[in-house]
This record gives sequence, C-alpha cells and structure tokens, in this order.
Amino acid sequence: MVNKELLEIPLSDLGLNDPLPDPVTYQYYKGLKERKIIINEQIGSDIVEMVMLPLLEMDNDGTGKPIDIILNTIGGSLFDGASLCNIIDNLKCPTTITVMTYAYSMGSIILMAGYNNLNVKKRCYKFSTALLHAGSSYLEGNSTSVKDQFNFYQKFEDIIKDYTLSHSNITPEEYEKMERYEWYMTSDIMLEKGLVDEII
Repeated sequence: MVNKELLEIPLSDLGLNDPLPDPVTYQYYKGLKERKIIINEQIGSDIVEMVMLPLLEMDNDGTGKPIDIILNTIGGSLFDGASLCNIIDNLKCPTTITVMTYAYSMGSIILMAGYNNLNVKKRCYKFSTALLHAGSSYLEGNSTSVKDQFNFYQKFEDIIKDYTLSHSNITPEEYEKMERYEWYMTSDIMLEKGLVDEII
C-alpha cells in the first residue's frame, strides 16, 4: 500500500533518507487523485477494480470534471476489455484518452471506444503505435464443448468486427485483410483511420 502522506509530496521533494514508494503504485494512486487513470499492463480481470470502477465513480460523482485515461498496453483479454469499451462509449464527463507508447490488440479496440461520444477525445504521440489483428483463442474439452466454444467465439468476433467498423474509419475490405495479418499502425495511420483525433 502507498503511504497516503507520500501522495501529497512531490517525488522531487523527497530526501535521500525518506522512504520511496513503488513508482508504479505511486503514479497510479497519485493519478486517481487527479482524475487520471493509468492502464499500463496487460488487460485482465483486474481491470474492473483498477479501471472500470474508478472510471464510473469519476463519471458519476456529480462534478463533471475532466477525466484522463493513459493507455499503454500490449492487449489482453477481449472480454474484460470489451466491457470497458461500453463504459467509455457512455461517459458523460469530458474524457481524453492518450496513447503513450502503444495500444496493441485489445488496446486498439479500447482506443476505438468513444468514437461516437462527443465527450471523448483520443490522441497519441508522434511515435505511438497501434496493432490490430484477429486475436487468438485456446479451446479445450470434449468435441461438443469445443464446438460450443468455437461458435461462441465466432459470434463474439462478429460483434468486435461490427464494433470496429462502427468506431473507426476502417473499411470492411481493410478489416478482412487485417484478419489475415498483423496490422501495425503508425500515428499518422491511427489518425487517418479514426483511432485518434490528434497527434500531440
């Protein structure tokens, strides 16, 4: 846990003999105090406590103050990330999503969230990158359960395809090509395809 008193002290003011907080934890909790949410790891089930719940609290606290989301992830769980997309699509507070370094795989889908929400702005740096691809699944069990899993994943992939086409400037033809290879995007392509609104 972070000593709450340390969050009140700029790191530059700490002395050589003062206890130093873990920088990741320090920045995360300091960010929450400033209405900033940092996503700097693989997307997993902990996104509920680390991102979704704080985001919902900020958006519904009645202040209407701006929210910043710092996005920097190699991707992860499609199901966990998709729920975050739903939340971003419906945010009421002015929100800015900034890609620091990369938004890969599920991260690129999260970056598309808010495309039709006037309260959400997306931006990246000149050397930021994104990756779109078909993703991967691991199926196990008896033949019936594998077929059921396959059919479910296929339906969910169709949902993600519809989401991508309705939340970006990507064409159906481009999406079909993307399903067969890794589509790495530089910042200018991210801007052209509507993943971001601005290059910083």
